[in-house]
Amino acid sequence: MVKKCLIIVFMFWGIIFSIGTGYAENLLTEEPLVTMLLFETDLREALSEISLQTGVPIIPDQTVGGLITVDLQEVPLEKALHMILISGGYTFKKFDDFYLVGLSDPQNTTFGELSELEVVVLNHITVNKVFELIPDFLKNYIQGNRESNLLTINAPARELKRIKNLIQQIDLPQQQIEVQVVVTEVDSSVIRELGINLLNFTETDQQTETWFNYSLDSNLFILETNLYGKLFAELKMLEEEQKASIEADPKVLLTDGSTAELFVGEQQIMLIESQDSTTRLEEFEVGVGLKVTAKIIGQNQLILQITPSVSHYLGKNNNSHIIRENTVSTTLQLKDGQTVVLAGMTILNNSMTINKVPLLGNIPIIRWLFKTEKKSNSDREFLVFVTPTIR
Repeated sequence: MVKKCLIIVFMFWGIIFSIGTGYAENLLTEEPLVTMLLFETDLREALSEISLQTGVPIIPDQTVGGLITVDLQEVPLEKALHMILISGGYTFKKFDDFYLVGLSDPQNTTFGELSELEVVVLNHITVNKVFELIPDFLKNYIQGNRESNLLTINAPARELKRIKNLIQQIDLPQQQIEVQVVVTEVDSSVIRELGINLLNFTETDQQTETWFNYSLDSNLFILETNLYGKLFAELKMLEEEQKASIEADPKVLLTDGSTAELFVGEQQIMLIESQDSTTRLEEFEVGVGLKVTAKIIGQNQLILQITPSVSHYLGKNNNSHIIRENTVSTTLQLKDGQTVVLAGMTILNNSMTINKVPLLGNIPIIRWLFKTEKKSNSDREFLVFVTPTIR
């Protein structure tokens, strides 16, 4: 019985000792409170008064100066320091048993003591992207190769935390955008009948959306639709009837906000002879080119800047080579997966067919009796179908 009583007594005193020790530790680690009224007081004098009141040494460097007006009523020490220093761009850092105060500027001689250095490895973006998005007043604290994914931050604790939080918000996986482009030349007579032929769709799905706008006066044709498969099938049928030609059907995959360029065709080198009997080599490309920039806005909207072009080699005329090039350049806002059709250029084709009887068709005066000439004029519309899809 006595033994049990002794055990209980020891346990009781053990609990009391633990509580007392914890309370003493809290007293030692708790920030002292500051209570004072400062009116146009020299900043160095204010720091000295706070130091005398709290018993904590506060050392200002040579950059500290100015006047301060503030009313502090039982404010924790570090909060009081922040309140009187923030307006002058100053910062502070706690060492073992004292505080150092100075200007938050990398040019300051004591900045190395006031700041903290940390290396950050970026996962999805480059240092250049960080410099593009971070506020100017924080850029002086960051260094790194603009094209790499490694940067160093040398900043006071408060700014260091702010920079890391910003990086965490922007260092995210970038979405990819697939842009499919179909470049075609369609007989203009078919274009004038688009509302009857090419776009004669029966919409059974309520989610299907189509916007159609066509003006013969301005020669402008814009179509936004998600009926891409139907449109492409109609174009293939027109191509079989020789009323259309699909020049190219490229796909481009690019990251959000980037630009891609491609060219599908051939490079030709011609030997050009000038009138003074000199010759030169001339190099040119014919085919289909594409330059596209895509940017995601919102959840399923895209801004698309696109410049497709088609060039054809027409032949030689007076020692010059003739190349026909058609280009459309525009900026569009589309929904994910929608198709836009761009037009605006008519391509004129003039040809002449001559049928004649051999020999007799070359005899002067009577040759017109033995040959026929047939002229034909046709025009085609340059159409570009664009479909961006967020991946």
